[in-house]
Order: sequence, then structure tokens, then C-alpha cells
Amino acid sequence: LLQSGLIPPEEIPYKYKNEIHANEIVLLAYYIAAINIEAVYDDIAKENQYQPFNGMVLTDTFHLYEQERDMIADLLPDNSNRRTAPKERDIRVIVANPPYSGGQRSANDNLANIAYPNLDGRIQATYAASSSATNRQDLYDSYVRAIRWASDRVGDEGVIGFVTNAGWVDGNAMDGLRKHLRDEFS
Repeated sequence: LLQSGLIPPEEIPYKYKNEIHANEIVLLAYYIAAINIEAVYDDIAKENQYQPFNGMVLTDTFHLYEQERDMIADLLPDNSNRRTAPKERDIRVIVANPPYSGGQRSANDNLANIAYPNLDGRIQATYAASSSATNRQDLYDSYVRAIRWASDRVGDEGVIGFVTNAGWVDGNAMDGLRKHLRDEFS
């Protein structure tokens, strides 16, 4: 986003310090993302002084809207405080590479999907309710959850850019998702 040319150069410092947010749940990926964002900003802004990226949050994005405090709030209070900024903003652009997780294939896999009652309720009320498929388990895959979360988050005006697999394009269980994408977006 910083390198795209979409943000006028004079607005980049403000956007970097106040309006760009990034979430990551894996600690190593969190640090790599923060370093990459800071390096790009340093290269563009040429301020000759290190500017930390305070929009980076170690969190599960979906849990941001399921609970007020996360499990590491007491261990990382600065991180926990940064969780509130994006929740209070009118966000119109979401760009992501959502995880893919169809859950476990057997009890021995130990890969069960995490439950997100609010988000899963929205999927149930929209994509699943509009699906003609009998097996709707794939609608609770993380990337489908990301599409539902982002669609709700941008509301009536916004842009979503995701890296996804193509399962939603013609998958039987995804007919409800396709219907809602058609209805919710121009």
C-alpha cells in the first residue's frame, strides 16, 4: 500500500502513523511484517530517523470482534491498547492473505477450527442460509470467514483485496457466498 502510489507522498507520514493497521497472530510473521513495513516507510519518507510502526498488532483478527480483551492483554498491554484503534475507525480498504483451514479430517489431526460465535453466526445467517448445499462445513473455513468479516467491516462502502484459493468460485457449498458477494458489492 505504501509503495503503490495510491497515497499522495505528502499524506504518507500521517497514514503510516495513524491510519494503516496490520494484524498477525504468528509471532515470527508479526515481526517480519513490522520490519518490512518500517523499512518501506523509511525508504519512502527519507526522514533519516527511525519511525516505529505502531499499527502492528499481535492478535487474531476475528477475535478482535468476539471479545474486548484477548488472552495476552495482561502480558502485552501496549499491544492490547493498539487493538482498539482499528475497531474505532471507519475502515474502507482491507487487503489480506487470509489463512486456509478447512478443519481437521480426523480426531487425530488436532487441527479443529477455532469457534467464532459472532462471525459464525453471520455466516449462518447469510452464506449458509442462502446455500442449497447440504454440507456447509466449508463455509466455516478461515478464508470464507475472512470474506464475511471483511464484508461486514467495510459496510456499504469499501474495497476488499484477498489472496484466496478458487474454491468459492464454483464450489457447491459456496453458492450462498457467491449470492451475497453479488448482492453486497457492485
